[in-house]
Amino acid sequence: MTEISIKTSHLTKRFQGTPALVDVSLEIKRGERIALIGNNGSGKTTLLSLLNTLLKPSDGQAWVHGYDVVKNPNELRGLIGVMQHQPMLHTNFSPIEELNLFAKLYKVGDADLRIREVLKQVGLSRKVSARIGEFSRGQKQRLMIAKCLLNKPLVLLLDEPEIGLDANGLDLLDQLILKPDSQRQITVLSATHRTERINDWATGMIRVDDGKLVESVTY
Repeated sequence: MTEISIKTSHLTKRFQGTPALVDVSLEIKRGERIALIGNNGSGKTTLLSLLNTLLKPSDGQAWVHGYDVVKNPNELRGLIGVMQHQPMLHTNFSPIEELNLFAKLYKVGDADLRIREVLKQVGLSRKVSARIGEFSRGQKQRLMIAKCLLNKPLVLLLDEPEIGLDANGLDLLDQLILKPDSQRQITVLSATHRTERINDWATGMIRVDDGKLVESVTY
């Protein structure tokens, strides 16, 4: 039986009484790579924020690898890699300092070695001591990719990861994030406006509109 990696049941989120996500029930199997599409304000970011524990649901439930997002947030965070729509980085830090902080929070083993490894993977080996505030948007996205991979996650929750990346950056994103090693069966849920790229990496698609799940297909 195929393991369910992400599951929601009647998941709902309201902000001051206004619904942002309404009664969403879905299942994503382990190893699937799902494109999350919809217009701005459709509920994509809200869904991802509920799954990554940044927000708490108003109603309904959600589980990631069997962990309830409300009851087991600490256990869950050790299993996921997250990329926000806006890079959440300390601009006065260097990449080494930024990743060291993250490594301590998530108890990453062999942190120094792992940090050097992921910075090399994303092409930032020569920027290890630079201030993040001096980085271009593309370099910040590359650092977010490194941060996303640092704890060797089983689930990747991504919000518009292509933004700010040039052609080389997109190739890197595909290689390291959107087309992960199939042997590890990493699950990917990625919001995107780059619908022309979906067939290159996705195994399925979920569409949300006005906070509601309106379409779910597997390729």
